[in-house]
Amino acid sequence: MKLARLLCAAQALAVFGCAAGTRPSDDARPTRPPLHVRAPDLAQPLFESLPAADGYPNDVVKEGVFERINRDRLLAGLLPVAWDEAASRVADAFCVQQVREATRGHFLMDGVPPYARTAFAGVFGAQAENSVSWVTTAPSFTESALRLALMGHREMMDEKPPQDGHRRTILDPDATHVGVGYANANGRFQMSQEFLARGLQRLKLVGRDSSHLAVRFEGKTLQNWRLEFVTIAREPPPAHLTREEATGRTSYSYPRPSIAYVPEGTSLHRVSETDTQDRIRLWTNREFSFSFAPDRPGLYTFVFYTTVRTSEPARAGASATIWVE
Repeated sequence: MKLARLLCAAQALAVFGCAAGTRPSDDARPTRPPLHVRAPDLAQPLFESLPAADGYPNDVVKEGVFERINRDRLLAGLLPVAWDEAASRVADAFCVQQVREATRGHFLMDGVPPYARTAFAGVFGAQAENSVSWVTTAPSFTESALRLALMGHREMMDEKPPQDGHRRTILDPDATHVGVGYANANGRFQMSQEFLARGLQRLKLVGRDSSHLAVRFEGKTLQNWRLEFVTIAREPPPAHLTREEATGRTSYSYPRPSIAYVPEGTSLHRVSETDTQDRIRLWTNREFSFSFAPDRPGLYTFVFYTTVRTSEPARAGASATIWVE
């Protein structure tokens, strides 16, 4: 029997012309179809609150990996991460589809980036993903799923700089939660560790379809935290990938933002390399809201930066992505 192990880790983005001629009549102008949100489903408001602090996996494989993650963090002098059941469900679905497609890495053949995949499921933490693949030429593995998962985790922890992306993801001091998922079938074993940094107590997305699409964001930060700014990045809509293309994408990063929103009345605060606008309404020290109206199709990713003290750097505490068509 030949057994192969494969690992992938997250690495935590106008032309004008004029021509002579007569101006067309209003009736002759082409009409653009209205924009709408394809994902996530905003037919009803999409709401997420912080997972319960005492959550715990009810699966032996997930339990084993979760405990090993926190043991390794403790040995590195870091706080443990809390269990995130919603992120675990996202990881399970991802791994099941990887086995079906016989792909590995961070992308499925639908081309949806990992941070968008979690957001489309209503999971709004700032995301970083580890992915482990085992393949056997035998009809099935002789090793148990738990052993395969722990072997994969150990090999990630044994990485050496600078090729230690998995290890750095596990030992990220900003990570607060993790969900683990896996699938084992057809001579393939897939495991995904979805690490999240959560700085929000809750976040709600409300779609407002009218003559002009707008999405409203309403949220509340954790106790003693405040929202400093939100960055907005646009990238092209996901495109179908071949099996080889999906498997070849062994790393990813959040796209580079072009717009940033800051609280109303703080227009002098600038977020580097962005068009900074004071669009966030602070209802209390912790509660906030803002609306966003996309002007063209694409994948729009919002990263929420929070801090305890204004003298300290803000850090990513949540993210959300919408797919506009």
